[in-house]
Amino acid sequence: MKLLFVILFVLLFRVSPKAQTLSENAEGTVSFLSSQNTYVKFKSTEGILIGDTLYASLNNSLVPLLIVKNLSSTSVVCSSLNSSKININDIIVAKRRTESKKSEKIIVEKSDTLVENTDSTKTVKKEKINIGNRKESINGSIAVSNFSGFSNTPAHQSYIFNYSLQLNVINIGNSRISTENYIQFRQENGEFKKIQNNIFDGLKIYTLSVKYDLSKSSFISVGRKINPNISNIGSIDGLQAEKSFKKIYVGGFAGSRPDFADYGFNFNLLQFGAYVGHNFATATINMRNSLAIVEQTNNSKIDRRFLYFQHNNSLIKNLSMFCTLETDLYKLSDNKSQNTFSLINSYFSLRYKFFKKLSLSTTYDSRKNVIYYETYKNYLNTLLASETRLGYSVQLNYNIVKNLSAGVKIGYRYRKGDRIPSKNIYAFISYNSLLGENSSTTFSYTKLETTYLNGSIYNIRLSKGSKSGKINYGCSYSYNNYKVFNAEKPLLQHIANINFSSDIIKKLTFSINFETDFEKPNRFYRLYMQVRKRF
Repeated sequence: MKLLFVILFVLLFRVSPKAQTLSENAEGTVSFLSSQNTYVKFKSTEGILIGDTLYASLNNSLVPLLIVKNLSSTSVVCSSLNSSKININDIIVAKRRTESKKSEKIIVEKSDTLVENTDSTKTVKKEKINIGNRKESINGSIAVSNFSGFSNTPAHQSYIFNYSLQLNVINIGNSRISTENYIQFRQENGEFKKIQNNIFDGLKIYTLSVKYDLSKSSFISVGRKINPNISNIGSIDGLQAEKSFKKIYVGGFAGSRPDFADYGFNFNLLQFGAYVGHNFATATINMRNSLAIVEQTNNSKIDRRFLYFQHNNSLIKNLSMFCTLETDLYKLSDNKSQNTFSLINSYFSLRYKFFKKLSLSTTYDSRKNVIYYETYKNYLNTLLASETRLGYSVQLNYNIVKNLSAGVKIGYRYRKGDRIPSKNIYAFISYNSLLGENSSTTFSYTKLETTYLNGSIYNIRLSKGSKSGKINYGCSYSYNNYKVFNAEKPLLQHIANINFSSDIIKKLTFSINFETDFEKPNRFYRLYMQVRKRF
């Protein structure tokens, strides 16, 4: 397999046909949230289509999060692809299309002039041309945030500061070189000695890479980077390369993976792989497929070898589909290496809009424990004995009349050995413009049933934003009634929340979120504040 990868990597960049459709990552921020939609603001939505999947960095991976329903020149309206929590000012990533158009009427002379002859009876026009023109583009943000948790009990009071830097410079100095950076530093009261002993207990480097464009259809990058075509693998430390052949793209990587304990650099965890994909897009539909083969090692011994497949499309009108599959190709049995073909993880998501007022979303999730045979060798038996976890969800949204909508979501999750399956039902009714334009009022109910508790959550949430989207504020109240198994009394909670965010000046945003819950005689408080400067 190593020989196959080397041959592919060498051949990959010896051919340079003309590119048709390429893609680049574009970052936006969540500007407004309603009960049904998420609004994301970009510098420009050029190259983003209805039905596209948008991503977020969750749990150190680039995870599909949103589906584009509508868009303007700078903003997109999205529906959620899964149940992950989304907050105002979260960073969202789009894979924006760029096209390299062939010019049939341009002739480049040795003197770097162009001759355009659209009509033989007209005068020939000569102009200077900048061949291979590249323009520098800079975007990113610096943020400082604080999370404080305190109460009227003797419990430890926590104060956590987070400092983050995101910096993307495309075509530095109008050159072929670009860089991507996303770095966070976390400091908690009483924990600084741990950071002094190991800087990576506080410092988290999610992206730190330099990319060089060999041509309009190929590139190489060095450093730590998540590849959106194989995002489930997570961050890759090392060398990555990709080349496009019209609608086909191929790529490969060689390097290491982040340390599993502190997300630092660990060059004993070498990995390499290759992938191939196909991209098809028009003004109204798109489809993208990628298939990767990856080998990961620990101290030069095979830790894991697997296939990864990713697919998303909007080929059928009003229907969006996304799926991923992971298949293990290697296992260790009685200390003997064996080849295998075992499906480990599968995820499917479908969203269908029957008509303007009614839409249906459904997901299927099947997961086994991912086994790293060298890393987890001290407790392999426990992991191998674990059963597959299955999960399903169905969500139905309906716009009853203007400004009034309702929906219900049902979830089910089960693993053999659980006392009972985990079930949840979420229902809501929402009325827009009750508090004026750009406002939303939502009543919701959640019913939970798990192996260790039964519970009900009643919630009312009010939110409002300015026409420009520069100011957003809201409040909510929840009544939670949990019955914990083997506990004598139910757990009752009254939780109040207020939040506010505003652009202080151009590209400088301040946000604050305060939450308290009442559990007589105790009171618990949580305060989150953030200042973010975008550039």
